[in-house]
Amino acid sequence: MDIRSIQKTGNMHYVYLPTSWCKKYKIDSDTKVSLLVNNDGAITLFPEIKEIEKHAINIKLPEATANVLIKLIMACYINPAKSFHIKLEKEINITRILDKKSAISALEFVELDGNSITQESSIYIKDPHSLLKTMVKKIRNLLTIMIDNYDTDIIEKYEEEIDRSKVLITKSVIGSLVLNEPTKFKTVDLHYITFISQNLERMVDSLILVDKKEKQFLRNIASIIDQIKIVLESIETLSLEQVIAIEQHIDRLKTPDMTNLKTYGIRRIKRNLTNISEIFFDWVITKEVTK
Repeated sequence: MDIRSIQKTGNMHYVYLPTSWCKKYKIDSDTKVSLLVNNDGAITLFPEIKEIEKHAINIKLPEATANVLIKLIMACYINPAKSFHIKLEKEINITRILDKKSAISALEFVELDGNSITQESSIYIKDPHSLLKTMVKKIRNLLTIMIDNYDTDIIEKYEEEIDRSKVLITKSVIGSLVLNEPTKFKTVDLHYITFISQNLERMVDSLILVDKKEKQFLRNIASIIDQIKIVLESIETLSLEQVIAIEQHIDRLKTPDMTNLKTYGIRRIKRNLTNISEIFFDWVITKEVTK
């Protein structure tokens, strides 16, 4: 770490920028830079970056299965494109695609027309951390419904919203990295946010299959989600004690022997939560070494 003294002239305080940094980014007396004040009081300085122009994506395919097409649509959606247009030589079986629409619930504005799939500019949200906090709140609400008033329709709706949250987080992170957008989070923070959202979404896929009679198990999961929610609300002050407490709570989860799909699902839930715990361990140590 490079330590520099603060200089003062009148009421103004200033610090000299590193010469090597200025040379690397062609900073001179005519250059403007961007300054961002982070939540922890740190200041991040960015070299002036011209806004990257978003491109339109145009793809032609001779044919594609429904699974290939959905993956291609998702890849186009999560990238910061101005628009995308996918055209197949053979006409699309729209019924087959719509059957899979739940897998791409974030794509409300996709137009399916004959052998073409199009989407104009989509919303790009710059704060994946806020999206992750919202995702955790939705999971907590889902658990409340499963415990107190099991309603299949509401549960399915929450699952769709949680899937959508994960997609938007991925889109937000990729947009930040591709467009070089200034953000209060470091690149490594975006990495951890992405992996947490992926494991939460996978956990929910198994969670909705848990028998509604397993109320104590669901309450235990809800308690762990509450801990994760608290940690994410003040991620800047993430501590090793908090992470250990989450890991200990997860470790106490009792999982049955794998005898059928339901018991396999319960074991997967614990596996996904364990993955999240490992990510938090990595994150808290990263914070220590980058202080």
